[in-house]
Amino acid sequence: MVGSGIFVSPTGVLAGSNNSVGLSLVVWAGCGVIAMVGALCYCELGSCFSISGGTYTYIHAGCGPWLAFSYVWCTCLISMGTAIAALALTFGDYAVESFYPSTCKPSRYFSKAIAASLLLLLTIVNCVSLKFASKLQEILTWAKFVGMAVIIVGGIVRLCQGDQVGTNNFSNAFRKEDLVGIGFSEVGLAFYQGLWAYDGWNGLNTLAEEVKDSHKTIPRAILIAVPLVTMFYIMVNISYFAVLTPEEILQSNAVAVTWASRVLGPVAWIIPVSVCLSIAGSLNGTVIAAGRIPLAAARRGQLPKIFEMADIHYHTPTPALIFTTLTGLIYLLPNDFNSLINAFSFSKWIFLALSIASILVMRITRPTMKRPFKIPIPVPVLAVVICCYLLVAPLVYKPDVLILYSLAFLLASPIVYYFFAYKWRECNGLDKITLVLQKLLQVAPTTWEDCN
Repeated sequence: MVGSGIFVSPTGVLAGSNNSVGLSLVVWAGCGVIAMVGALCYCELGSCFSISGGTYTYIHAGCGPWLAFSYVWCTCLISMGTAIAALALTFGDYAVESFYPSTCKPSRYFSKAIAASLLLLLTIVNCVSLKFASKLQEILTWAKFVGMAVIIVGGIVRLCQGDQVGTNNFSNAFRKEDLVGIGFSEVGLAFYQGLWAYDGWNGLNTLAEEVKDSHKTIPRAILIAVPLVTMFYIMVNISYFAVLTPEEILQSNAVAVTWASRVLGPVAWIIPVSVCLSIAGSLNGTVIAAGRIPLAAARRGQLPKIFEMADIHYHTPTPALIFTTLTGLIYLLPNDFNSLINAFSFSKWIFLALSIASILVMRITRPTMKRPFKIPIPVPVLAVVICCYLLVAPLVYKPDVLILYSLAFLLASPIVYYFFAYKWRECNGLDKITLVLQKLLQVAPTTWEDCN
């Protein structure tokens, strides 16, 4: 969950909150509650299905193969690739800053070279050993929390010292003039920014079959992680406001770095290093999760067979990992792909709503299904309502033509589904290509049990 968001997103949340210190903190807490509501739904789904695929698997079980393919179509070709590229490039930008003086702008090519190198390195690690990749994730997670702990402690110290900026921020946290004009739709944009920092709470579900006692481990991990991250996020934001004015936060491209230069002095480099490690950890987690989505789709005949195969030596889904890495590298080429991410984050909430709605569907269609972790019906209902709000709010307040492209991409999925589900099987020579790739990559089909 913890990537670059908590070090960058506070600017967007504050802007969406109309520069209100108090409201921005409420938004951060609210984002934690929303993540927790969604996480509870995924706890039940993760305890019911012990196969890989996560959201894809749940949509397939509750809403059918076409909508499940639509998720794969949007995720594998656009959403996942742009997310991987964005994380890698953010790492590259932070990493190269130390090589350039403050008066010189870093080379974009240098940043992209660093980004591509990190992505390839993490892919190799994930292809060789999931156990090693998981251990690396643990180490990077500790580095993330160390960085946040430094910020929290520094902010507490400044507050105890009676810093005038912090005193003024918190004594005027809910100024009436800041709350004028804040409505239903405007707050939705602030939540968009905050929820980006919380993204990743459902990532563990994508590799359920590779998790020991997944029906117990997944709910336990989610229920510990989400409240812990929420608490840290709120405390980090309090620390930002203890040192920086709202105007300084709005003018900063990286709030944590601005905070460090103000508080840590000669050891301010600690925070950029922590940000880099945090982004690397988030990217590693994304790579781990991304490779399991094509795997799940290929098993059900919705993608070429090669993607359902795993390395015969390391038992990792090498073809699927290579595919997602290649899409990430492709999206590293253009100079600006943030607009694509914004457009296709719209479709993300559609698919989250569908996967959570599958809980309600399966309560009716599969009443006898074994549910080791069962949540009350109002929880998934609330989660679906929240997803719908996050879909409607930006359209009402700030409609974007790029969302039309996202919708067009979704509407094209039935045609593509027909091709992949039926016509591609008739292509002459496809089995020969699969066999050649099997020999080249040293992979073989995986065994699995369909829970549908």
